[in-house]
Amino acid sequence: MRWAEISVETTDQGQDAVGNLMIENGCGGVAIQNGPAVIVKCYLPVDDRLEDRLLQIKEGLSSLPSFGLDIGSGEITITYAEDEDWAESWKQFFRTTRVGHRIVIKPTWDEYTDPQLHDIVIELDPGMAFGTGSHATTQLCLRALEKHMRSRKVVIDFGTGSGILAIAAAKLKARLVIAFDSDDLAVKAARENVVRNRVDHAVEVHRAESPAFVASETADIVTANIVAETIMENAEEMARILKVGGMLIASGITTGKSLDVEQALRNIGFDISERLTEGEWVAIVAIKAG
Repeated sequence: MRWAEISVETTDQGQDAVGNLMIENGCGGVAIQNGPAVIVKCYLPVDDRLEDRLLQIKEGLSSLPSFGLDIGSGEITITYAEDEDWAESWKQFFRTTRVGHRIVIKPTWDEYTDPQLHDIVIELDPGMAFGTGSHATTQLCLRALEKHMRSRKVVIDFGTGSGILAIAAAKLKARLVIAFDSDDLAVKAARENVVRNRVDHAVEVHRAESPAFVASETADIVTANIVAETIMENAEEMARILKVGGMLIASGITTGKSLDVEQALRNIGFDISERLTEGEWVAIVAIKAG
């Protein structure tokens, strides 16, 4: 079994709430390290539930300050412990998957034996990055991209993870995709997957915290498969880099947060054109008004 060690930097005041949040999302227990900052740690198995659990932890952390808690930075660090069988344990949870009508996500180690005419095959090794294509949030974004993408468009992918959305946009005939992530491991995985899928002529992968480095009114489409709080915090920046009439595809949003996100987008001039749902997850398609 392969294990993910989840560490959250917090405060004395926040440690109990952070620990409870971890336990609610599958951790059997937590360890607390005291120092200049308090570090709360737990372990989760790397299986088909990991991405969902990590998103729930991130979403929960973003909401704790609204209850009057000082949780400090709330920064999450993920490292991995491997046993000799980790590779096979991981691979059994990630198999070839069709998303929408034409997009097929194929792990590098799996076979795809029944290709259909006009299939768009994305060959992927996520490494330690988020984005296998199996999670509802990623699939909602892929479905929206497949529906709305037109050739020769410029796409910005905020929080690219494994690069899956950026690669999909390129294979859907984007002229340029600017992908970025704040995590070094994600940037490395995305760059490798871009080359593996032979779209490096169209896709740039950068390490960046926010869309601030992108010039104004560059993008026809922005994809942001992150979490609700980060979407709201960066909504103005995403509006700035979108052309008038451009489209934001935002996901990683729980049903409980979707109305807040929609209102935040409306407040800065977006029109909500579509909502896609799967289980407790929502993707919002919004258009930048003139």
